Amino acid sequence: MGPEAGLAVMLDHVRALPAQLEGAARLPGLERLRPPAQPVRDVLVCGMGGSAIAGDLLAPVAERAGVRLAVRREPGLPGWLDERTLLVFSSYSGRSDETLAAARAAAGRPNPRLAITTGGPLGELADGRADPFPRISLPPGLPPRAALGHSLGALACALDRLGAVPGLAAELPAAAAVLRLGELKLGPTAGPDNPALLAARAALGRLLVVYTCSPEAHAPGLRLKAQVNENGKSPVLVAPLPEAAHNDIVGWEVLRPRKRDFLLLLLHSGDETPEARLRARTAGDLLQGEFQARIEHEAAGDFPLARILSLVQFGDYLSCYLAAAAGVDPVPVTRIDALKERLRKDAGT
Repeated sequence: MGPEAGLAVMLDHVRALPAQLEGAARLPGLERLRPPAQPVRDVLVCGMGGSAIAGDLLAPVAERAGVRLAVRREPGLPGWLDERTLLVFSSYSGRSDETLAAARAAAGRPNPRLAITTGGPLGELADGRADPFPRISLPPGLPPRAALGHSLGALACALDRLGAVPGLAAELPAAAAVLRLGELKLGPTAGPDNPALLAARAALGRLLVVYTCSPEAHAPGLRLKAQVNENGKSPVLVAPLPEAAHNDIVGWEVLRPRKRDFLLLLLHSGDETPEARLRARTAGDLLQGEFQARIEHEAAGDFPLARILSLVQFGDYLSCYLAAAAGVDPVPVTRIDALKERLRKDAGT
């Protein structure tokens, strides 16, 4: 597959996000979920890459409902768990070593458990006779990063059905409607003033530095980084405000002579306080001498999940347009495949 064909495939995947969200309630396995005897107090999502980001994206939404949702990208389990912590093992392929290690470490624990996967060893573990636990089955055949609507929708519906975040599943179609409107502004037919296209053109050949300006924007910034890494084959740095205002803004001073190599992107969402918006604007002003340009992008939508996913949509399209501008195929992730193959060979020797 060449760059043009790969771009067409990836653009189709990006366009599919609203439909994936709308179909999430019909994913196999959801119908069997029941609230545990003790109400869920915390949620731990164990996963990597595109299978983990759904947890990050839903964390601010869960927090508003009084539930702590944490994401673990390491083998094993943390020590703070108690029996009211829901353990979610998310691996699209079902083969992520770190996620499998966490699922195995949970064997015999009293915690409610859930797998979100297409199958693989994780599916076998969930379905096993010795210590079975529920699983939601995702449609196979996609790059994990292109299955976000399925994995996020599965997690959202599960949190609703298990009583952790009641009403969350009903927000998915409404968020999808916001994304369909976003398609008109960000999609390939949007015209020359498309903000994702303009940002991609400005980022070509430069290090993109993303400042996320509020809790709703933090996870979309991480998603944007991963998408630009994998689709655009380009590096990205992400720093959250207000933390970045206490350190990161100082770290660019010695690179001032190379300002043409750097582009600053500020991601805004509707949960910013006036103080946070002032901080972001002031930080951007102070960095003018170290960056070629500054771009700011605002979330769309009037409720948290819609705003979060609108920022995801912007980043997904940006990554595709950057791939097109760079002349690279966004689909293959050759180095990741090579890394996994080397590790498999080394483990077998």
